[in-house]
Amino acid sequence: MGNFFLAIRFLLLYIVIRRWIMEPMQAKRQSSDTWLDPVSKSRITCHNITWIRSAAFQCIQAGGDIYFDQIPRTGTMPHAHDFIEILFINTGGLTHRVNGERQHLTAGDLCFLRPDDVHALAPAPAFDQAEVLLLDADLDLLLALSAYLGNDAFLHRMTASVLPACFKLDPAATTALYERLLKLNSPTITAQTRGIKIKVLLGELYARFFADDANLLMESQVPDWLETLCAAMRKRENFAAGLPRMKKLACCTQGHLCKVFQKHLHKTPTAYINELRINHAAWMLADTPMPILDIAGELNFQSLSRFYTLFRKAYGVSPAAYRRLHAARRHA
Repeated sequence: MGNFFLAIRFLLLYIVIRRWIMEPMQAKRQSSDTWLDPVSKSRITCHNITWIRSAAFQCIQAGGDIYFDQIPRTGTMPHAHDFIEILFINTGGLTHRVNGERQHLTAGDLCFLRPDDVHALAPAPAFDQAEVLLLDADLDLLLALSAYLGNDAFLHRMTASVLPACFKLDPAATTALYERLLKLNSPTITAQTRGIKIKVLLGELYARFFADDANLLMESQVPDWLETLCAAMRKRENFAAGLPRMKKLACCTQGHLCKVFQKHLHKTPTAYINELRINHAAWMLADTPMPILDIAGELNFQSLSRFYTLFRKAYGVSPAAYRRLHAARRHA
């Protein structure tokens, strides 16, 4: 329960700070009480947007929460929410004005909006249309997810930057998510069932994009060279060689390397390498008879005590205890 209450305090503090920063913008604020379904505590809407030169906004609701919107090229009015919103582009493209900045979104982009992010939609130069799906959910669902996982790290990563995080899905994943959202939006599904399935989907999305460093590198603003570097460093011969190998592969100064890692992965290059080493050490402990001292040496830890400290921090037990646990499971 400790993580649950920490997550509550963290999100409340975040919301207060966001409101204080964004107050001068005086954006309209959408409330969960008037927007979300009270049973599922969520809502999925599909918007087929056409940008028009007329100043008149037109909206046709084609059953359920499917809308055909004709929006002036000046864009929608800035607004914020007291709930989370996941913005997904299925086809076309648009300009996402958010917190005073701009994000250019095209098919496959998935954007995770936080409470009180002030945003609006506007046309992109190359696109006259866009199909947008919005998944809105009450904050309680994220807090419950944090309590269930026993970890609120994904909340910190989601709220760390000024701009909401955006990720790019490949065409197959884009189609799969689109079809899944449409099925969840079907009027034949009860609100209770929809609520359960949306919780499952939220768990999958947040675990995939905010709990795994490899997937964090899918964020659209990450430099290509950093993604290539991290892919190379996940090879055993490279993470075992450590920071000197990373600096050689990166072809940039150590200062710039540290700055980019902190910006995009929220950790130092050394911490990233140590995580790769510790994860590999866990596999070696569970699946090989190699002595612990030899494992620490082969992965180039500074000392056995350093290896024990980092391993206990990552897995909650010592390397020896971890090996005994896995040996007991195999013989159970």
